[in-house]
Amino acid sequence: MHKEITIIGPGLIGASLGLALKKKKICEKIIGIDISKKNLRDASSINAIDEKREKIDQRVKKSSVIFICTPVSFIDNIVNELSVYTEKNQIISDVGSVKNIFEKKTLKLDDHKFSLVPGHPIAGTEHSGAKNALNDLFQNKWCILTPINNSKNSIKVISEIWRKIGMKVAIMKVNEHDKIMSITSHLPHLIAFTIVGTAFNLNIKKKEELINFAAGGFKDFTRIGSSDPKMWTDIFLKNKEFLKDTLSLFLKDIEKIKKLLENDQYSQIFKLLKRTKEIRNIIVKKRI
Repeated sequence: MHKEITIIGPGLIGASLGLALKKKKICEKIIGIDISKKNLRDASSINAIDEKREKIDQRVKKSSVIFICTPVSFIDNIVNELSVYTEKNQIISDVGSVKNIFEKKTLKLDDHKFSLVPGHPIAGTEHSGAKNALNDLFQNKWCILTPINNSKNSIKVISEIWRKIGMKVAIMKVNEHDKIMSITSHLPHLIAFTIVGTAFNLNIKKKEELINFAAGGFKDFTRIGSSDPKMWTDIFLKNKEFLKDTLSLFLKDIEKIKKLLENDQYSQIFKLLKRTKEIRNIIVKKRI
């Protein structure tokens, strides 16, 4: 059991982590740090954290592990802020959806001022904030770690924490992770956000009718389009190189389908949809 763990940014993921750590009795005391007093109150009210703090200071030395659960654009700066107080034996990890986010000067601090083990628990909902936290959010999901210096002990510690709260753990290279996420997560979110705007830019006299009939497939497909816009703006920009490549491939496929429609290519469209359905079924079975 860890005596103390700090969670910086106890929102949906951070507070859910706090709840899971307590449920599995992994930590005696959990510190929550956030500039948002409301988020700290919400996290405290659901017992996801034991102590509220609004700034990073020397008290962070007492924590064996520090999880950064903020939008990805903040993570590098927070690691540098922590480095003023941390010691070599302390482990810093994060939950960001993009891993190529650290400056070279930050990486040089690894194994000197702290041990850095970046991570990404692939879990979440379209909701945000501590008030929406779930103690079983991570159950049977994957967590990807992208270690910097391959410190076996630090990787083992972080891996054990995620495994104990129900996750399967994989180790990847940074670029491998970001490329995969651009396909499986970032592009679908980008499409979901975009298609809502497309629908409401249509020349329809009564927008109320669009809202009334925006059910079924449209509603299900665009559910993730109600996710936190700040978080996803950060993700899109931080992973823009891989996301642009993936988006270009997607647009080429859309053009192919457009031509099939223009030429009434029934059999070609049917084969495409049938193949997609088979791939989708494989994906669903893999998740069970």
